Amino acid sequence: MRSYVSRCLLTLSLAGAVVFSHAQSLQELVRKPVVLRGTLGTEQIQLSLRPKKDEDGLEGSYFVFGQGAQILLAGEVDHDDLMMEESRNGKDVSGEWDGSFKNGVLGGTWSTLDGTVSKAFVLNMGAVDSGQPIVKP
Repeated sequence: MRSYVSRCLLTLSLAGAVVFSHAQSLQELVRKPVVLRGTLGTEQIQLSLRPKKDEDGLEGSYFVFGQGAQILLAGEVDHDDLMMEESRNGKDVSGEWDGSFKNGVLGGTWSTLDGTVSKAFVLNMGAVDSGQPIVKP
């Protein structure tokens, strides 16, 4: 009987943790550094974000697996909506990210600054301190 009760309590606590993680807004999740992995178009990417120091907003970078270049990111979050600009050279905006966080997944559209090229992105969240390995390009 005791073993059955222990299993039920463990199941309930794990279910509660899953519900809690999905109940958080993107704004709450990015209060600390996070790593996201997924796709940008057909390419596999890893994206890292952290709160900006001494001001509102986010900063970070991403890379495409198999390529060495880090692309810089800066933007802001409003509840579950993400708006970011990217820069390949640290000065000029080379792309824009517009996405939403839903059911633990960040998805949306990346586009060039002039809007001539756009790609869908789908990223899964994972906190840096969760033990998830961080892969370098």
